[in-house]
Formats: sequence, C-alpha cells, structure tokens
Amino acid sequence: MDDFEALADLCDREDLWLHADGAYGGFFSLTDDGREKLSGLDRCDSITVDPHKGLFLPYGTGAVLMRDGDALARAHSVEADYIPDWEPESGTVDFSQLGPELSRDFRGLRVWLPLKMHGIDAFRDTLAEKLELANQVADCLRNIDDVKLVAEPQLSILAFRVEPEGIEGEDLDELNQRVLEEINARNRIYLSGTTLNGRFAIRICVLSFRTHREHLADGLEDIEAVVSEVTE
Repeated sequence: MDDFEALADLCDREDLWLHADGAYGGFFSLTDDGREKLSGLDRCDSITVDPHKGLFLPYGTGAVLMRDGDALARAHSVEADYIPDWEPESGTVDFSQLGPELSRDFRGLRVWLPLKMHGIDAFRDTLAEKLELANQVADCLRNIDDVKLVAEPQLSILAFRVEPEGIEGEDLDELNQRVLEEINARNRIYLSGTTLNGRFAIRICVLSFRTHREHLADGLEDIEAVVSEVTE
C-alpha cells in the first residue's frame, strides 16, 4: 500500500488532486488494523471503493467517494433541451449529472439494504476475520518446505513461490505455474497467478464472505500436497 500521509502532504504542498484506488482494500478501514494501515486515506480528494468486493455484495456494485461533490457535476453535467434542469441545492440527486450515464439502475439499494438489515458491525467483523485468516495462511506457508513468501499480507492478499534447489529462471516460473494449475484442479480453493519482480508467483486473496478457517485448512492441505509432489 502507498503511504497516504506522505502523498497527502505532497498533494497539499503542490495543490494536486489525490485519488486513492480503494476498490479492493478501502473497506478494510472499517477494522482497527485496516484503519491503522490505511492512515491518511481520509485525506484523499476521491476514493474508489467496490462494495462487491469489500462488502461482499453483487458484482457491478462500485462507487466513488468525493470530498467535493460539486467536482463531479463540473466534470459530468450536460445541458440539453430534453434533460430537466437540476438544482444541486434542492437536496435531490440527479445521477445523470454526476457521471457518464444518463440512464442507470438503483445500485445504491444493493448497499443500503444489507447495511440496514445487518448493520455495519457484521461487515466489520467479517473483514477483520479475513485479515486474521491471511496472516494465519502466511504463517502456515512459512513452515512448508521449498515455499517462500514473496509478498507478505498487508491486508488480505499475499503471494508465494515454490523454490526448490537447483531450479531457476523460466524453469522455476513454469514449475510455479504447474503448482497453481494442480492446486486449482483439486477444486477446493481457487488461487491466481501474478508477476513480481519479473517472476511468476502464486497469489492468495482472502475476501469471500464464505471463506473461513476450515476452507483455508483444506487449501493449505492441497498446497502442501502439490508442493511435495512437484519437488520430489
């Protein structure tokens, strides 16, 4: 994660707009640990957040938070004879004047209703669980032979590589790709791949509201089994 405090100081000094991509991680600020790690996020001029990630809601539920709502209107408002006049001071919201879409569904309902039904604590507790699970997974991976953590969990994402002796370069990348494929082929967890410092790595993202300790135990069992098979 970037240092928001330092970036905010720079932007204040140079009169720059500071935008944060919090699509994945922004909602972790609801937790004590996440709020500390995301210190300075509240100083941004705008923040992208995806409730379909951090609040576990249906896909397509994205949002942008703006410190200055009028900036959206200045960027997106249009005038035409067929578009009714809108007065921002009226207390109503005309989303056609605040974004590129003239027609859109009521996406806000997907956010309002779960929060109204369950309250914010249910979401806060679930996000805290994901942070804890990611740290537990990292601790377990450190104890598997030939596995190296290449990205520690700052929030709930981490990455690792299988690095047995005598294998390097492209051969090692191919080995890790094989490991990823064989883990996913067991159909108990789904991991993804990424590239770190030019090398292929296996990525774990703990974020589904259905993912709990027992599921990660299954996943770690598969990881250890596959690593053992490919490094024999």
